[in-house]
Amino acid sequence: MKELIEKSKDFKIIPQNFQSATVFEVKNIAEDNFVVELPLASESELGDYASSAEVEIFGSCEGGLVYFVTEILNKDGKTLTVKMPESHRSIQRREYSRVDFSGRVEFDNKDMTVVSKDISAGGLRVLVDAMLEIGKEYPVCVTLTNNMSISAGLQPIRISETDKKTESGAPLFMVSGRFKSIESVDRIALVQYSFKSLMEAKNRR
Repeated sequence: MKELIEKSKDFKIIPQNFQSATVFEVKNIAEDNFVVELPLASESELGDYASSAEVEIFGSCEGGLVYFVTEILNKDGKTLTVKMPESHRSIQRREYSRVDFSGRVEFDNKDMTVVSKDISAGGLRVLVDAMLEIGKEYPVCVTLTNNMSISAGLQPIRISETDKKTESGAPLFMVSGRFKSIESVDRIALVQYSFKSLMEAKNRR
């Protein structure tokens, strides 16, 4: 695990309150723990990182992502000492889970009507009132939670006209696209969001 953490990058840590998820920097790695700093966490967000609290950690590694659950051993301001996990899960790109999504998706064309349908770390599906081009890359901003959004290029791979219309009567097109030009940290945020949504749906059953 020590070597895996040393080789991974773009880490994201998620406490029980998903709204307080943030990035971190690894400061020191020992055999049984590692020390991280949360440079962007606010005072209120830091309140969700208490000693003995369980956290999820995602990082970017060769070929995909690494994921594990561990425990905070000590907290000193924005610095956490975290227990070295005994195991981890590697998430390959083909394993990205798709979940229902109703958050805000904005294209550069602010006048475009956009209705989000579902999302994964690999791409998303939306209804739009404009005919996009397959293969062309469109900059989008996706709001996952109140304080977490990601930016990427969306490349349509399938477009079909639906029987749905806007209030003004314009036809809506179903667009399935994949994310391009996306930062690793944003990809990690999408994976974690999907994981969280799947777990919440499972718990509601």
